[in-house]
Amino acid sequence: MPTTDATVVREIQSFLLKHGIPSDAGIAVAFSGGCDSLALLVALKAIHPKRPLLALYVNHQLRDDEELKQELLLNKANCEELAVALQVLDLGKDQVAGLASRRGGGIEDAARTLRYEVLSEACRNAGFRYLATAHHADDQLETVLMHLFHASSIVSMQGIQPVRRISDELSLIRPALSLEHSCLEQYLRTRGLCWSEDSSNNEHSFLRNAIRHTLLPRIRTLFPEPYQAVQRMSDRFSSVGDLLEDLVAAAMSNVNFHEGNMTFPLKLFQALHPSVAELFLYRLALRFEGEKRISHGLIGRLISALSTSTQTSRWVIESTNMHISLSKSRVVWKRIEQVWNFCLPLERPSDAQILDVGNQVEFSIQDEDPTIDATLLRIDATMLDEPVLRSAADSDVIALEAGVVNVKKLLALYKIDRAKHPAVPVLADRSGVVAVFARSFGGRDRLAKRFKAPLARRLTNIYSSNKRNDCSEIEKR
Repeated sequence: MPTTDATVVREIQSFLLKHGIPSDAGIAVAFSGGCDSLALLVALKAIHPKRPLLALYVNHQLRDDEELKQELLLNKANCEELAVALQVLDLGKDQVAGLASRRGGGIEDAARTLRYEVLSEACRNAGFRYLATAHHADDQLETVLMHLFHASSIVSMQGIQPVRRISDELSLIRPALSLEHSCLEQYLRTRGLCWSEDSSNNEHSFLRNAIRHTLLPRIRTLFPEPYQAVQRMSDRFSSVGDLLEDLVAAAMSNVNFHEGNMTFPLKLFQALHPSVAELFLYRLALRFEGEKRISHGLIGRLISALSTSTQTSRWVIESTNMHISLSKSRVVWKRIEQVWNFCLPLERPSDAQILDVGNQVEFSIQDEDPTIDATLLRIDATMLDEPVLRSAADSDVIALEAGVVNVKKLLALYKIDRAKHPAVPVLADRSGVVAVFARSFGGRDRLAKRFKAPLARRLTNIYSSNKRNDCSEIEKR
């Protein structure tokens, strides 16, 4: 029976040979100093002692300074013993949190994005063609489980890929993907090496850690070969994924791309297999969302709308910076210009008028007329004290019959995209918020309670707002 040392070396050496990585090719290792990355570095050094190696340590600035200091001291000592150069890459304070806020995602996802950016740049600067990470069999099992229970795409079920091309000059490799964490740990113990432990690895608040500490032990008890089974499934899904990607690429070739928008015929989408159609929409959305997460809800609404539409259907769907419409059997996908805050004095609140408040929104005041939609707001203009039309502020509240409500929370309750909140007109005066005009954004127009009681006895005006082109969340005509 082979020893742990022999198993680790054999598996990693087999990986290098299988993927045609020359023995003299330089490899940069994403080196946290933990058990897995240290074991990978030790094994690479043992297999080809003269191979150029570079350990890249990324400081995310997310942990206690003293913990990081001690970790770095140990990492330097281990690299010196191995005669491997260590380079520290500092992301800087608040960079991870800032990216997480911009993307609307989590800290872990933002940290991963920034980490790969600086690692790739360091490899290019050093002239290394390969960047190795220490992902192992446990990581693969965790990843597949996460994708499964998130109902992710079929393509994502292939899990962590052993080799991925980052650019023409750089490939990401995972030489330890077939090895279990316990095997890598034992490999270091037999050599008497110590490694650093990230305190966050024991926090169950992070989903991956919770799976690692609570779910995996049970799976290993119930199934004798979970790693091998997941690897076989990963290989099968990889084959299916390659086929889907080819079919999506073929569909994408029939899309007309212009600056800021793209168009394609409805029949193109409706001819696609559902699995291809979903992936096709995700690829299109990625062109607009960039580094932001793609809304599963948006893709679901698009699939439903496109699948059930006919040649006479007309509708509009908006989400964050995307405007998708169907007209004359053609889908038009446009980029929405940035929404700006506004504030306009309402100098003649009793006069019939139409005001352009920006953001493709028009605000109108009309004379009272019983033939006009009774659900539009009737406001006694003589009650207004220095009124203004403006975007909602975070502290704005409106006193409704059911109680006082924060305006921003009201807009969120109507499921109006947060990026669109500045475009929703709010009428306010010295007494506070008078009305919120959310109707044309898929919500409701709301009038403060204090302006409702006397309306039956006074001359009123009709106040309303409309988005030009009448873009609602989803509107079929």
